[in-house]
Amino acid sequence: MVNARLGKEVYVETPDEVGMLAKISTVLAGAGINIQAICGYGEGGKAKFRIVTSDNKKTMDTLKPLKFTMKEQEIVFLELEDKTGAISEVCRKLSSEKANLTHIYGTTSSISGKSLLIISSNDNVKIAKLFV
Repeated sequence: MVNARLGKEVYVETPDEVGMLAKISTVLAGAGINIQAICGYGEGGKAKFRIVTSDNKKTMDTLKPLKFTMKEQEIVFLELEDKTGAISEVCRKLSSEKANLTHIYGTTSSISGKSLLIISSNDNVKIAKLFV
């Protein structure tokens, strides 16, 4: 079974420098902000992070003095069973509906037996409705 809901992530673009993730995570922790999911990568001299937090507005306000490029973006949270083939089932359904994904990342937890996928597409509302 897959549970879906619309949500938001914070996209942060910084210089691609050693310690940037440590800086961001330390600043957010100091402000009492929990990072619930994160994806990061370097590209063209920039570090790009997609962060789901306990408070996105506070996240952006907290990081603003660092003068990073930031924006809040709509995403879909998909909670599914942490089992072999679960992601494949979701992706086949998305493909059959012609959902064009712009990005995807996830977390797993063998303790809870659940996985969390964060996705964004050309039609997030449609995707969320697929799994209701």
